[in-house]
Amino acid sequence: MSLYAAPILYLNLGGEMLYVLRQRLKAQRICTDKTTQVLDDVSAALLNPKILSSVFGGKPLPGIPVLRSTLECVVLSSIMKLDKNSMNKLFDLMTMMVKYQLTAATGPVEVVLLTLNHTDAMRDMVSNPNAQQCVGLVHQMVTDFYGMLTFEEVWNARNDCLRELEPYCVRVSVLLRLGLQNEDGNFNSTYHKYNERYDENKDRFSGKKLYDIDPKTYCNGSFDLFGERGTILGKNMYSMSYGTLKPTPDHDKDAHIKDCGTKAELGMLAIQLGTEDTSYKRPFTLNLLSNEDKDNANANEKLFDSKENTPKQEKPKFNEDYKIRLENIRADFFDDEHDNIKHNVNLLDLLDKTE
Repeated sequence: MSLYAAPILYLNLGGEMLYVLRQRLKAQRICTDKTTQVLDDVSAALLNPKILSSVFGGKPLPGIPVLRSTLECVVLSSIMKLDKNSMNKLFDLMTMMVKYQLTAATGPVEVVLLTLNHTDAMRDMVSNPNAQQCVGLVHQMVTDFYGMLTFEEVWNARNDCLRELEPYCVRVSVLLRLGLQNEDGNFNSTYHKYNERYDENKDRFSGKKLYDIDPKTYCNGSFDLFGERGTILGKNMYSMSYGTLKPTPDHDKDAHIKDCGTKAELGMLAIQLGTEDTSYKRPFTLNLLSNEDKDNANANEKLFDSKENTPKQEKPKFNEDYKIRLENIRADFFDDEHDNIKHNVNLLDLLDKTE
């Protein structure tokens, strides 16, 4: 079994957990103070230096049950109450989303990019500046750890993650609605705009390290802290803006010029035909309404099988400096507690209620 799979699975599952929590807190109109505290507390626990040192320690993948128990402790660090039914539904959503994303990934670079999409979202969710700095440090850990690996090693780590997730087959409404999943639980292999085509170029790139290539020229993505990833995998599927990528400045400029030219031509044609109404003024409209996603969990039975794989070679070592810096940053997380929040949030209600 690969020694490099644990960070992929842990960070992506944790990122999906935060997506679900934020979506349900928003859907149930939980007050801003409680929402902020939940997301900050869960993020701080998720990025605990002791957990990260183990995850990035280059050990064989611990298995889904172990990861689940760790993530349960992460959720319990917040003010939410949790029971078995709630955790089952939450875990079904997390595992199926990550399983879809790793299945749909078109190459090793995209596996890293979708993980960075999750860390980007963590940074945007937390309000504490120390938490944001901590997420930035985790971003650096991801790029350093996987940048020193070859394309083949990262791809093998992705395949090991999928083998661990193989027994889980649950229908998720958001995937069904987007046409990414079938009623039998299988995924549709529909490629998005990003396509690394690693299978076609395997012989050329398999032995190269990720740091040996420039992601911007290789796949139009970026490993930079605030870079554009180029792929929508790993972004929040519960968001209304899912599926849209931030356009580049050049793209904006070209689109604006093209749009202005089209409008000018249509205006000239209207004048020639005598159909232009010069007295017409376009009304100003502002739409402040948005539709929330409905409950995103349709839980089916899970089939558990265990599969064994052989461990891999050497591993990048976890930098102790990262751990020290993370501990120093995290120590400031709890300096400013929300003392006025006394009531717990029942996660079962958040997952079960429909809007």
